[in-house]
Amino acid sequence: MSHPNFRTLLGALVCSALACASSPDRLRGLDRRFYQNLDNPEDKEAFLKTPPAQRQTFLKSKAVWDRWQALPEAERAAATRGELKAGAHEFAAFMAWGPPADTQRKTAGEREVAFHTFIRCTSGPKTRRYVQATSACDGTFNEIEVAVEGGIVTEIKVLN
Repeated sequence: MSHPNFRTLLGALVCSALACASSPDRLRGLDRRFYQNLDNPEDKEAFLKTPPAQRQTFLKSKAVWDRWQALPEAERAAATRGELKAGAHEFAAFMAWGPPADTQRKTAGEREVAFHTFIRCTSGPKTRRYVQATSACDGTFNEIEVAVEGGIVTEIKVLN
């Protein structure tokens, strides 16, 4: 029978040898964006422990990969660069900038519009990163409102 600390150490060594991420800050590019778009803390923790070669399979099991693949190539390319334009799909916004800091829904008749607010740090250690709270910027920030109707971005405006 092996000692619990030995199993923990062995697991950590295997994971580091397979390039598993110990925290979301160690994820880069699309891996970070996929992580941010997972639905719950348990899935996020499992994603961090998943070796890079197996992440696509993991994302397929959570339907995130299918949502990504369903986007037109131009939207995937723009989201990879962190860009978003009106006419893009809502999921492209989440992949470009991460989950919104806030969402408000307004209904007028049969129309429902979601207003997502994204916070982008414009100075400090997290410059150009999107965060969940203004206090996370440690500097200045922009709030960007994205209006979405029927799953399509209809308007993007900087609020401040």
